[in-house]
Amino acid sequence: MNDKQRVIGVIGGTGWLGAAIVNGILQSHDFANTRLIVSYRTHAPRETSAQVSVTQDNQYLVEQSDMVILSVRPQDWPAINIDLKGKLVISVMAGITAAQISEGAHTSKVIRSLPNAAASINESYTPWFASQACSTDDLSIIPTLFNTFGTEDQCEIEDDIDYLTAISGAGPAYPALLAQALEESALTHGLPRHIARHAANAVIRGSGGLLEDLNSYPEQLVNVFENYGGTTAAGLISMRQAGFIKAVDQGVNAAYQRAKTLGR
Repeated sequence: MNDKQRVIGVIGGTGWLGAAIVNGILQSHDFANTRLIVSYRTHAPRETSAQVSVTQDNQYLVEQSDMVILSVRPQDWPAINIDLKGKLVISVMAGITAAQISEGAHTSKVIRSLPNAAASINESYTPWFASQACSTDDLSIIPTLFNTFGTEDQCEIEDDIDYLTAISGAGPAYPALLAQALEESALTHGLPRHIARHAANAVIRGSGGLLEDLNSYPEQLVNVFENYGGTTAAGLISMRQAGFIKAVDQGVNAAYQRAKTLGR
């Protein structure tokens, strides 16, 4: 199938994640000749283009599409009544297994994936898993698709998607919690709130870019600061002693267990 023939349907394409995926596809030269059909539940998109058509009929979307992206909340999945008749489906729902999607959507060709909120700025990390029925042609489009709004990795074990839901799937939530803790610490020392917030947010904003530019492993950067023996080393050592690593591990495992129960 070439781009001139490809039609991609996006169920839930007007939600924040669905809209980010649609925008990524529309901005990509790799999908310049691809047509999109977007379904919505309550709010029609305010803006459309010649490349995009909209509908409230999910089955109509399925019948008109060569492949379908499911971008709905896990709790809304049971109400999505569609028959894909063996077509490729790409799910971005947390916790809903490939087997559940296969049974509910009537297709054995399932991609489970987990983008995060950074898709809205084309910086999502998207791990994905493919069912055995997916063909080479099916798989060939997936990296190109996810690269339209960030980066991706294929997972060989489906359970890894649930665990990564608790890490990369959290998007900015964990860094935001760290920024909140830094801000509150600064406030207890009497700094004005606007300075405390600006400083804390700058730590998060700058660190991600620095790690990427240095192409370093996080532990390498931590070791550099600890070995230097300065003020940051004192802070890092104290955080470790206070149980920072254990608290993060407990949080990730709690989120992982929650992801495992979403589909039940």
